[in-house]
Amino acid sequence: MEAELGSPAWIVGGYVRDLLLGRPEASDVDLVLESAPAQDAGEWLRRRWRRREPVVAFERFGTAQVSFLVASGQRFTVELVRARREAYLSHSRKPEVQAATLEEDALRRDFTVNTLLLGSRGQVLDPTGRGLEDLHRGLLRTPLEPAATFSEDPLRMLRAARFDAQLGFRLDPSVAEGMRESAARIGIVSVERVRDELVKLLLAPGAAAGLHLLLDTGLLEQVAPEVAHMAGVEQGGYHLGDVFLHSALAVEKAPEARVVRLAALLHDVGKPETANPSPSGPTFHRHQQVGAEIARELLRRLRLPNSEVDRVARLVELHMHPIQYRSEWADSAVRRLWHRAGDLLPELLQLARADTLASGYPGTAQLDELENRLEAVARENPGGLRPALGGAQLKAWKGWPDGPWIGRAQRLLLEAAVQGELAPGAGDSEEAAQAYLQKRISEWQPRPGERGMHST
Repeated sequence: MEAELGSPAWIVGGYVRDLLLGRPEASDVDLVLESAPAQDAGEWLRRRWRRREPVVAFERFGTAQVSFLVASGQRFTVELVRARREAYLSHSRKPEVQAATLEEDALRRDFTVNTLLLGSRGQVLDPTGRGLEDLHRGLLRTPLEPAATFSEDPLRMLRAARFDAQLGFRLDPSVAEGMRESAARIGIVSVERVRDELVKLLLAPGAAAGLHLLLDTGLLEQVAPEVAHMAGVEQGGYHLGDVFLHSALAVEKAPEARVVRLAALLHDVGKPETANPSPSGPTFHRHQQVGAEIARELLRRLRLPNSEVDRVARLVELHMHPIQYRSEWADSAVRRLWHRAGDLLPELLQLARADTLASGYPGTAQLDELENRLEAVARENPGGLRPALGGAQLKAWKGWPDGPWIGRAQRLLLEAAVQGELAPGAGDSEEAAQAYLQKRISEWQPRPGERGMHST
């Protein structure tokens, strides 16, 4: 590339950092060019790799991108940029960009460990003179004064918390102090960028440490105040610490899956609003229902996909049911939980385990027992729990037109299936379902003034 373009090219950033740390290589690669235009370099790579995908250029920023699917089915992306310096103006989300040297380009980056350059012959260049040392020490420092680095792109403050959670790096005291001083400036960053960085932090092995860093620096109050307000809300009984500490621990105990970890973070987000003192300790009546609405509002504000918002909110609403399980539960109660959870059941059980492990319980034996009983319900009801008679069958039987009575009758039949009084679906004969309804006809037949009213 250097001979054809007349410009050296260097791999820079997270790929180099992770390579030197011996971590799994990232799927994306950043290339910095000393003098050649990024789009020209992108076209050269596209021709060299014989790819049909076009080069996407961002002329304003002097960057280009080559992206395509590889054999594993993952998308491989090369970001190309000419060495530059940039700065964000006050209250602006878009930087001013100018050409620069490699050393100047390094100074505009977030942390010294991300300024290291890897050449085509395997040589490593350390433009700041501090990157290799900080990488060895596991230390996060900014190339410039933290205030200047965070002013240029405030998202870097969230990245610091994410690297703390992801890599276990400690922050130089000046970096943490700079985050506190600049926390309010995160407001100029787009919601989508904030959301993506926050999700990456939640999926990291040390998510609890990252969340505590966001809380301590005031950033959490800026990006998710509902979560920050859990701090200091004390709990009684088996809980460890306040609501925030417990929730942060639950995130780490949960599988590294977006929906489950978001639900673990937010499962008790309704407690600050519902907290009430009592002689035996604080109570949080209906915190799961209140929390579901708070979670829905927060995640919509962060612009998560509606499907994820709905799943997380539903998990928050249901999270107490598995926790409240006891061996003396009737089979009907287990069937009811199985029916209510639906396709969320695996995630609900994962959330319940994380919640339990983040509390003072010694183990999850009760949840293991519940899971076994739920699996038995699934085997007995492969088609799911549903009314034994459909609407057409009900109308044919009674000869009545459409009306609210159909819904009332089907709710009775569904409850009968939950209670085990009737087999679900077509498991029982139509006659058995009809006989059951006939016994309870006063509860479902058409009522005076309703559409579909008939004399019986």
